[in-house]
Amino acid sequence: MDATSDLRGRTALVTGANAGIGYWCVEQLAARGARVVLGCRSPERARTAVSAIRTQVPAADLRVLPLDLGSLESVAAAAVDLDERVDAVICNAGVKAADRGARTGDDFDLMMGTNFLGHFALVAQVESLLAPDARVVAVGSIAHRFAHLDPAGIDAEWRGSSLRQYGRSKAALMTFAFELARRWSRSSRMAVCAHPGYAVDPLTPRRPGLAQVPGLVRALAAPSRILVQGKDGGALPIVHAATAAEVFSGDYWGPGGPLEFRGAPARVVASDGVRSSSAGEALWSAAESLTGVPFPS
Repeated sequence: MDATSDLRGRTALVTGANAGIGYWCVEQLAARGARVVLGCRSPERARTAVSAIRTQVPAADLRVLPLDLGSLESVAAAAVDLDERVDAVICNAGVKAADRGARTGDDFDLMMGTNFLGHFALVAQVESLLAPDARVVAVGSIAHRFAHLDPAGIDAEWRGSSLRQYGRSKAALMTFAFELARRWSRSSRMAVCAHPGYAVDPLTPRRPGLAQVPGLVRALAAPSRILVQGKDGGALPIVHAATAAEVFSGDYWGPGGPLEFRGAPARVVASDGVRSSSAGEALWSAAESLTGVPFPS
């Protein structure tokens, strides 16, 4: 299928679906006829997102799945509640900034626990529901290139900036996806990475109940469109990775413009670190040990 093909009969699960890039992935998938399951921590924000999507796609086939990726108990409950075939899982939800001592309810580092370990546990526990040709898309970040990831110490106390730890957590998620692609190499399933580039709210179309940006701020931000893009544009490479026929397992997609900040979806280059098979194997073992969740594949 191409990037605008009809997705009727296909089901996608999108985590962090009530705002930002996740919201736009849902709207774009729903506009093409897909059934979309919104994995959301806040029921109120999920309802707001569903209402906003239906202002654009009145017949959207949507379902809200309560999901807090910072809680292994919530992840396990969501996997049981899902109980339907899934054609794509978009691992999007993430904490972008946190204090060094912030922890999840399971006492993991907040960013690593939410952005990576929660998604690892989720994909492992919905594996039996995945269609034979399903895709798992890990939403990565340009920041992964500047991250040093030690699989043996992924939950260790970190130093430096919150942005650097965010990069580590995204590098972990991407390393997992590339390792999953290797483990699925004899399967018709795919594991793919994608990133949204540099996507900002002032360049994003208005939707009721979502991030509200004053008109003056939008006007002042308009010239920056030559360098960056709205979050609707940031969702395009991710949706492309989840649906397009030209995508292959182990791919990495992002905006094709300068510095990968904006532009049409294109194959881009991930760091050697996140593509390392030895790092992937070590990270996989660490994730199974920390979460207590064995991965069937």
